Amino acid sequence: MKTVACIVEPGFAPFEFGVACEAFGLDRSADGIQNFDFRIVTPEPGAVPANIGFTINVEHDLAFADTADLVIASPVPRARWGNGDKRVLDVIRRAADRGAWVMSVCSGSFMLAESGVLDGRRATTHWLYSDAMTEMFPLVDVDPDVLYVQD
Repeated sequence: MKTVACIVEPGFAPFEFGVACEAFGLDRSADGIQNFDFRIVTPEPGAVPANIGFTINVEHDLAFADTADLVIASPVPRARWGNGDKRVLDVIRRAADRGAWVMSVCSGSFMLAESGVLDGRRATTHWLYSDAMTEMFPLVDVDPDVLYVQD
């Protein structure tokens, strides 16, 4: 794995987004850890507001995600669960179809579930939202008692 695209959308959660940036975006080559070609992408490049009153500037559109080895879905506001941006959902589906890794942090799993890539699979989300995910996406085997699922 060499390339990582982290999808961010309006209303993103800074903590969860920051976890992805820390894990894949920092240069740790001095410690003998591989660097990644890490890019933050969004459907509409430019100012992307967080859910707590600040904005980041994102330069890249979703095109890089179509070639990335790993595509990360950042959490979106609860009002968007089940109403995801079609362009983002399509990128996630294409990534899974071509064999790329897809992942989410916390409630970003709702984007993966909505895209259909979790249908018939075991998945998890933040414990607070596991009942909602089970109800909204009955084809996903939601496990509320784990921190992550690797399939």
